[in-house]
Amino acid sequence: MDRSRKADRDTNEATLQHRSRPEALRIDELVAEKLAQLQASIEQLRQTPAGTDELHRRTKAFGECMPIGDESSDRYYERLRRWLDRPIPKTKSPRHPPRQTGR
Repeated sequence: MDRSRKADRDTNEATLQHRSRPEALRIDELVAEKLAQLQASIEQLRQTPAGTDELHRRTKAFGECMPIGDESSDRYYERLRRWLDRPIPKTKSPRHPPRQTGR
């Protein structure tokens, strides 16, 4: 097995994934814009009763989704998007309502 071929592939892969400074800044700006739009839509949800209930159920099921320390905006956007997209698990409900036996 020729190890130099694998090293060349790894070097080429790292080179292909490298972003120039202007490109990285543009990507960061796009992510920040997407995050701002997502946060604005969450604020709009909070203005409606159904949206408030939805956010309350999500918070109860998954916990609060807030930025962690010096987390980058793209990672926070991914976490917040996942938090909003995850289906809320069904809660168990009793088969029959409780009987009122108080006399």
